[in-house]
Amino acid sequence: MKLTSDKGLFVGYPDGSFKPDQNITRAEFSTAVFKFLKLVRGISEVQFSEFTFEDAKGHWAENYIEQLTRLGYISGYPDGTFKPENKILRSETVALMNRALERGPLYGAPQIFEDVTEKHWAFYDIAEGALDHRYRIDEDKREVLVEILEK
Repeated sequence: MKLTSDKGLFVGYPDGSFKPDQNITRAEFSTAVFKFLKLVRGISEVQFSEFTFEDAKGHWAENYIEQLTRLGYISGYPDGTFKPENKILRSETVALMNRALERGPLYGAPQIFEDVTEKHWAFYDIAEGALDHRYRIDEDKREVLVEILEK
């Protein structure tokens, strides 16, 4: 955590606490991912006056959320909300991390977890994060499974 804190990815709360046992919100995780992208890809911070998500407008992380949205890293929920104070789901975390790391989704992957079927919106992102694999990039620039490596 010291490394991520030193790099400004996770800086704690205004009262000086870190709250290690508290779950992270969608806004907090989005902020950390934006700061990661700024650090490794040189993305500049932009201030916006118009926002995609009404429920993120006025939120302390509104500019991070908006910039990740405009860059295609996040898209919110089907009802047009972002829900910045909701706890982020594992599936949402995996999908966002894959995008930030320019990985996946891994098309053609087998079902790995019995509670994540191919109908789940993040199925291929979860496969990308869970499998040791070799892949190729198809004609649509998508990552496609070639074979699963046996350990």
